[in-house]
Amino acid sequence: MQSRRFPVPAERMRVWAILALLITLAFLPVLLNPIPGLADLPNHIARHHVMFHHGSGGMLDHYFDVQWRWIGNLGVDLPVMLLMQWLDAETATRAAVSFIAPLTAAAILLLSRVAHGRISASAMLALPLVFHQAYMYGFVNYCLSVALALLVFAAYLARPPETVRGALLFALAALLVWTAHLGGWTVLLVVAGCAELVRVRGLRDIAASARRLLPLALPLVPLLMWRGASGGPVFSYSDQHLLWGKFMSFAAVLKGWSRYPDLAMTGAIGVLALLAFAWAGGRRADARLLAAGLGISFLSVIMPTKVLGSWGADFRLAPVGVILVLLSITPAAQPRRERLLFAAGALLFAVRVVGISASWHRAGTVLEQRLRILDDVPRGSRMGFIAVHSDCRTPWVLNPDRKLPGLVIPRRDAFTNTMFKVDGSDLMTIRDPGDRARWFDLSEDVEAVCPAGKVDQAALAERVRDMANDDFQTIWIWGVAADRIGLPPGYRVMEAKGNDVLIGRSTQHRPHQPGRS
Repeated sequence: MQSRRFPVPAERMRVWAILALLITLAFLPVLLNPIPGLADLPNHIARHHVMFHHGSGGMLDHYFDVQWRWIGNLGVDLPVMLLMQWLDAETATRAAVSFIAPLTAAAILLLSRVAHGRISASAMLALPLVFHQAYMYGFVNYCLSVALALLVFAAYLARPPETVRGALLFALAALLVWTAHLGGWTVLLVVAGCAELVRVRGLRDIAASARRLLPLALPLVPLLMWRGASGGPVFSYSDQHLLWGKFMSFAAVLKGWSRYPDLAMTGAIGVLALLAFAWAGGRRADARLLAAGLGISFLSVIMPTKVLGSWGADFRLAPVGVILVLLSITPAAQPRRERLLFAAGALLFAVRVVGISASWHRAGTVLEQRLRILDDVPRGSRMGFIAVHSDCRTPWVLNPDRKLPGLVIPRRDAFTNTMFKVDGSDLMTIRDPGDRARWFDLSEDVEAVCPAGKVDQAALAERVRDMANDDFQTIWIWGVAADRIGLPPGYRVMEAKGNDVLIGRSTQHRPHQPGRS
């Protein structure tokens, strides 16, 4: 009688070749596009440029300070610092980020192998979620930490720490995950804890589970050292449409590429998952993975919107919960059905990879043309950016339009107002107290007048005037034509292409002195 796994070596080799191809495909969206469509990526590139060149005496030292310390938010930063010994910030960041999706895919396949003794069709259904909403937002440190957490979780299920050597290895692994991002370590603790909960049958089991989990708690030490010295609120909930937002965390788990393909793919995965569960053999679901997935999903529902300065802490968890619930489904009792589901999941993943790659390529051509506006920005100067909105709807497609001007930092060594500010989590900070208080992430937005869906001309005029008063030599305004912009005294239109307008001072540039704002 033939085995239900893979009957002959030739078939086994074909399956592993397909899996290797799928992991390789996961590299393509980032590697094939000079400007990947991850919404926050330009800001990360800018940070890396500043962090690597800090202390060299360049113009950026006038604008930014860098204080290196051990925090739970260094995932992509550390490998990029190594790569920048040979590469520029844009190339190095893209190279490091390109590994996130393949590592997540590898973790999914490894978890399936550990739980089911094979790569199941349910793993194929989970693969499209490699490019989930948090990934498309460009939360690269977090997403890398989650990939590492899932890899460590697979190792934990395969061989939990029963010896001193094992405990030490898992403690070090937990520190690695925490260093990448606090969120990934939280995921690791929850999934491992839920998996242990399934095993508990009595008090003796509780003690054994606690002993195995203890090494994963080691990052509590650097966490207390880090956050103990930080101020600001620990968490906060969104005050608008909270329940709807929690629902959309799961319904829009694939948000970011294109509304209808994303929703259609989510629906297709749901239908195929129901079929997989109906056709599953044996116990239908691995209790450890199911408990871990439900635990993460529950945490996503109760999690505040912002935790320790990180926005979107709740919806970031939803894809992890969905992935684990899908992975828990056992292989189909009939091999023909299992092969059908396997092929369907692999096809959905391939479609998502190709679709995102093509979409980013088209958008990247436009973005590169828009970035030519930076050629007119003086090196070492101050460039303000204003994103003018006229649509009251929340956009579905996630792209780097609003953070694109951050590339003025690596390309022109100039200051701009789109950089992140997360109290307690910033290695890079703005030197000037006035700039630090006002000109950071979100200061670029001029929101629409709603529900009319019109440009707020008064707010735009005020923002332009404020930037002129705060010594921004040039101001890039995106979203309105040049004839709708009131020029401050001494400013002229330097370049105008469609809804991208660069205005600048007619007088000669004077270097900005920190403390003058």
